[in-house]
Amino acid sequence: MRASFSRIGAFSFCAKKYEYRYVLEAPAPQRPELAFGVAIHSALEENFRGKMETRRDLPVEEVVAAFHRHLSAGLSSVPEDYLRGAADPHYLRGMGEHLLDRFMKERAPGLMPAPRGVEEPFRLPIPGGHEITGKFDLLDTDWVLHDFKTSSRPYDARKADPTQLVIYAWACERIFGRVPKALCFDVFVKGDGADGLVDLQPPVVVPTPTPEVMAKVARRIQLQLDGIARVEAEGLFPRAFPPTRCNWCEFQSPCLQEWEQAGRPAPSRIFLESLV
Repeated sequence: MRASFSRIGAFSFCAKKYEYRYVLEAPAPQRPELAFGVAIHSALEENFRGKMETRRDLPVEEVVAAFHRHLSAGLSSVPEDYLRGAADPHYLRGMGEHLLDRFMKERAPGLMPAPRGVEEPFRLPIPGGHEITGKFDLLDTDWVLHDFKTSSRPYDARKADPTQLVIYAWACERIFGRVPKALCFDVFVKGDGADGLVDLQPPVVVPTPTPEVMAKVARRIQLQLDGIARVEAEGLFPRAFPPTRCNWCEFQSPCLQEWEQAGRPAPSRIFLESLV
């Protein structure tokens, strides 16, 4: 099967959400949080793609203008009821302006993208007939691979998923012929509203996994994908949580309706470890 880190993570979080998104391909309303994250990524991509040619960053005003353009496009498909509180468009615009202004002044001048090192797509074969797909945000000329994240709270390096780190290291090696020197998470902390912290977190640098760790993770990914493929073949996708609690899930409405019709069965989470 063909999968991505996000797809594996979705299954680990809730098999029912995985079913709606990847098996049924059910339509779902856009979320303002996703629109914000995509707009940040798209604005940075425009800057660093241009920088590969000019070796200069765009003016902050142009990066912010790109953010506004992408955010407006993303929010245009978000239901009006979702645009409240921390998801208010004016709040999102102001927050994005603040975070990008800081990044472009404090962080971007020291980042020089490597050729082909911006939003580079990859496809990695996995034993068992599987394939991992994705793309990384930025590889700089110091061989540090960067991942831009928007998060409601600061990123904890101690909780970094080795699967994601290994996939990025593989991708770099497959495309450029060597593993990255390190992996860096550039985290835009967007808080949770008026009382939340809005800040540009200091770079979170994680060493590249050792060959032993990479081999171990490769074997685990293969077994996990084998297990997910079996679950897909069986067609049994239990809910991890009662749908009444899942306000953050884009599939809450159809899941709740299906849950009610089935007599509110008790949630039953599938852990990836149980598939290995």
